[in-house]
Amino acid sequence: MSILAITSMYANPLHPGHIECLELSKSETGADELWVIVNNDRQAELKRGSKSFQDEDFRMKVVESLKPVNRVFLSIDRDGSVCESLKHLIQEAKKSEKYEKIIFTKGGDRFAAEIPEAVILRSEGVEIVDGLGAKSHSSSDIIKKVRDEKDERELEAKLAELPELMTTGGYLEVGNRPWGVYYVMEDSPLYKVKKIIVNPGCRLSLQSHEKRSEHWTVVSGMATVDIREPEFQMVEQIRVLKENEGCHIPVRHLHRLSNTGTDPLVIVEVQCGEYTGED
Repeated sequence: MSILAITSMYANPLHPGHIECLELSKSETGADELWVIVNNDRQAELKRGSKSFQDEDFRMKVVESLKPVNRVFLSIDRDGSVCESLKHLIQEAKKSEKYEKIIFTKGGDRFAAEIPEAVILRSEGVEIVDGLGAKSHSSSDIIKKVRDEKDERELEAKLAELPELMTTGGYLEVGNRPWGVYYVMEDSPLYKVKKIIVNPGCRLSLQSHEKRSEHWTVVSGMATVDIREPEFQMVEQIRVLKENEGCHIPVRHLHRLSNTGTDPLVIVEVQCGEYTGED
């Protein structure tokens, strides 16, 4: 009998960090086979709020061609997790009776305590090996470089549409996102202050942070926030915040900010921790 390792990734686009994770998924676990779940286009759009940079068929072919990979599987999930995909593959592997052990692996930017799949994996007796490879590359940074020129034009257009009161004042950086724009007001080694403007009907990605907490204060508009306790990461925990109201987001808590109103939502975000970069 052999050892099976399963991992998941968007590979959108693929970069050296992904390859390192795949190589370590075999070498560090002693796995004989590696199966890779590739997140589908719906999930990619949910994560970034825009159409997938590379479509799912393209990404699957690229991942399938890599030396450590024995099989690719397109995610069947509809949310941001791969819970249903894992259930399917684990049941298939157990039914085959080929594997004495099944291991789920994650890269250097994801940890066992914060992934939504942890409950299912524990119930199935699947070991989780995390932290494989350094966080040396970012798909978001690669996409940003490709889209810089278009991004600048889109940012200028968005800023021109916003009331002047929202866009004036001192800041270190201004950036464009599918959901709106952000301003970095202050940046230090242990904290960062941002002003975030979310367009009506838009929302940020569902995310968590391993090395920082955040505090949101609503300046104008109405915010719909989803902050999930680690033990209930699959359950939405919605609250609505009005002007001058705020909330605290502890380390490792999944969270999402949405603007379900008809006016731009403006919040001030204070990040505290040893890492406040884009993750």
